[in-house]
Order: sequence, then C-alpha cells, then structure tokens
Amino acid sequence: MANLSIVIVPTKKLSNGRHRIRIAVAHRSQTRYISTQFILDSASQMKNGRVVKHENAANINACLRKLINEYEEILSSIHYQSTLSCTELIHIITREQQKKGITFNTVVKEYLSMMKADDRKKSHKLYNIACAKFLKHMKGDFPLVQLSPTHIQSFADVMKAEGLKETSIRIYLTLIKVILNYARKMNYVTYLVHPFVLFKMPVSNIRELDLSVDELKRIRDVKLFKCVHIMTRDIFMLTYYLGGINLRDLMEYDFTKGNCMRYIRHKTRNSKKNENEIAFTIQPEAQTIINRYISGNGKLVFGKYESYEKVYSLVFRHIGKVADLAGIDRKVSYYSARKTFAQHGYDIGIEIEKIEYCIGHSMKNNRPIFNYIRIMQEHADKVFREIFDQLLR
Repeated sequence: MANLSIVIVPTKKLSNGRHRIRIAVAHRSQTRYISTQFILDSASQMKNGRVVKHENAANINACLRKLINEYEEILSSIHYQSTLSCTELIHIITREQQKKGITFNTVVKEYLSMMKADDRKKSHKLYNIACAKFLKHMKGDFPLVQLSPTHIQSFADVMKAEGLKETSIRIYLTLIKVILNYARKMNYVTYLVHPFVLFKMPVSNIRELDLSVDELKRIRDVKLFKCVHIMTRDIFMLTYYLGGINLRDLMEYDFTKGNCMRYIRHKTRNSKKNENEIAFTIQPEAQTIINRYISGNGKLVFGKYESYEKVYSLVFRHIGKVADLAGIDRKVSYYSARKTFAQHGYDIGIEIEKIEYCIGHSMKNNRPIFNYIRIMQEHADKVFREIFDQLLR
C-alpha cells in the first residue's frame, strides 16, 4: 500500500521564499506530491511531519491529519493499487477528494450542458427554473453530501405555502430528484439515506384532454376565417393523423422521403434502449394537410411561423379559440391530439400494445408476450385506418 506523509519540498520553494505544505505519496519506488492550501514562512516550521513555531500550528496540524485520514480511506478502497503508477494513484485520490465536496450547482451545470447538446430547450428551461428555486430555498449552493430528507420536505412545504399547485410541486421535485440520481450514477455522491426516501411525491392528476369522435369532427369541419386559426386547426389535425406525433418531430421530419413515415421520437431517442423506430403509411387525411405546407426541403412551413418555437406559440395561443369556435366548451391543448388518438383506438378495442407502437410510447418489454411477438408497420397501418374510419361515419 502507498505511504503518505506531510512534507515541504525545499526545491519547490515559492517565489517569495515561503514553502507550501504537500502530501507526499510514495508508491512503487516513486514519490509524487499533492499540494495543500497551507503555506509556511520557513522550512524550520516543519518538523517530522508536524507544523511547529507557527501561530496557527494546532489548527493546521488537525486539518492535515484529517486530510491524511481521508486520503488513506480512499486508498483502502482501491483494491488494484499494485497495477497503478504513483501518478495514476494521485489522480484517483484527488478526483475522489474533489467529489466529496462537489456541489449541487456544479452537477446541475454538468447535466444541463448535456441536455443543451441534445437540443432539449423546453426541458433545459424547466430544469433551470426548478434548480434556481431550490438553490434560493437552500440560500445558495451547497455540497451534495449535506442534502437530507428534511431539506426536501421543507422545500415542498415552502412551495405549498407559496400557493403552487401540486402539479408544479411534483414537476419541480421530480427534476431535482433527476439531478440527484444523475450524481449518484456518476458516483459523485453516495447517500446512506437518500434525500427523497421519506418524501411522498404529489400524485399526478390525469389530464382529461381527449376529445370524443364528434368533438374532433367538429374541430375538423368548423368554418374558420382567420389564417392563424386555420393553421392551428391543420397542425392539430395533422398531429392526430400522424398518431399524436410531438411537435418537434413534426417540424423536423422530411416529408419527401415517401408515403411511409419512419422516425424516432426526439423525446426518447436517448433514453430508450431497445428498438424505438415508429413506421407507418401516411394516410390520405394527413397527406392532404402535408401538401398545403410542405416546403422545398421537405419540411413543413406554416407561413411566417417557420421554427418550432414559433409554431408552438401559434398553437398554444389559438387552439383554445379554435375549440371554442367549434362549440367545444372545455380545455383543449395541442396534447389533446395525442390523447384523442390513443383514446379513440382504445374505445374500438385495439390492443394497447399496437396503440403504444403507433404513438411511440415506451412498450414494457418485461411483458412475457414480447418474447413471442413484435409490432410492425403493417399492424400500425391497420390501426390508423380503423381509427380514422370512425371519422367518416
């Protein structure tokens, strides 16, 4: 096992003539050094690994002893020391030591930088809001190891006292939990008692946003006169006709590839480990709308609303008015198209597994039946036609 000692190195004297205290690591006939923050005025203030003749000697010696103990604990956990060089051993010691003091905000920045690379702008913004709110509650950044169940509970209590809805509280806490779980997976922190162990997450309310067949037909057939309302209705119906496709996937797809649509959902492309491509024939109802907005590069362009953000804003601002003009007296959102497609399929007895495939929902591969069958495009095409035929009656 490597030997550790507290030293100063005369040949590494600072430019002002003073000496930095270092931890010497002796391993495999080599000696390398780890610097500390402590500096002595003279070499005579270090004797046999202890600071002497210094006004703060007792405190410095206690800190150095604690540091040595931490390093020895790290070394004891390395069972393959004999295969490492002295330099490699020091790299592991310093890395593990840094992880002990890693802060919440440091991990947040690392996680969000990866999310930014994946172009998840909406999620990135939501994480920023949740983490900023949590840091404010904690009165600034803090080492992850200091987080406890009482901190999580008090954060939830404060948000509730502020009047936040349970849905918002659940979202914020879920995002904080994702950050902590990421830190654990990266081995940045180890919790004997996880901060969320005692916390009961608020139950998610099921959003009743699906439309009946009659309501959807009213949206499809209502006479609209404003361009923004017509485009909003077309985007909504096209989303339904393409199996509840997410708006980002809709805006990114190249529709010049033919009448067979193949894509992997942007939302799950980095998280689902198994086959996740969705494939189906574009039905005539969808193709009619596509032909109105397809551009030269195969992407859809809705007038001046050419980007994802602008189209999202268009639908968000006007879908309620479209529903109102269609005589629907309840909440309708863009997400209603996806919910409606799935509900219409379920209502006519289509197997859930086939509906999951069509909307790109994660199918549970631990179901024994998936050892024997797989859903394919031909199944999806039949599902689409059965669902859409309801609108023709």
